[in-house]
Amino acid sequence: MRKIWAGEMRKFLYMAFLLILMEVGLSGDAVAADKLVTTAKSGQATAGKTKAAVNPEYGKEIFKNICIHCHRTDYDVSAVGAPGLRDVMDRHTPEWLNQWLTNPAIFAKKDKTARALIEANPYGLTMPTLPEMQSSQSRKDVIEFLKTLKGD
Repeated sequence: MRKIWAGEMRKFLYMAFLLILMEVGLSGDAVAADKLVTTAKSGQATAGKTKAAVNPEYGKEIFKNICIHCHRTDYDVSAVGAPGLRDVMDRHTPEWLNQWLTNPAIFAKKDKTARALIEANPYGLTMPTLPEMQSSQSRKDVIEFLKTLKGD
């Protein structure tokens, strides 16, 4: 009985945390990093817009402010059942991760690997669709950071 209650409490606290996280959003530094456009590095303009360079440091800031609450940077599963992200690029392509980060639940409806990932969570939790991941640039930056999580 106590074990069941603890699991339900953990699930409740996780969901409450995610709601708060989505309400508050990123910290000021990460928001600024997300909006920065590095014209000097990219040097390209497209249809009146400046193309932003992909930056793993911005991705790291987003990870530290959002992702780290559920994911670890080693191989271990987190306390909420989220997979460790060390060597994640060996398991998934950048294109796959881009779709997953955009909307995990919808992607899982059409991708068996995504569905299996959700089903593997011991608490029945699904990664939420995060407002910060609706920006193509943010997703690219986070994926670029994930590429740095290699080996031991």
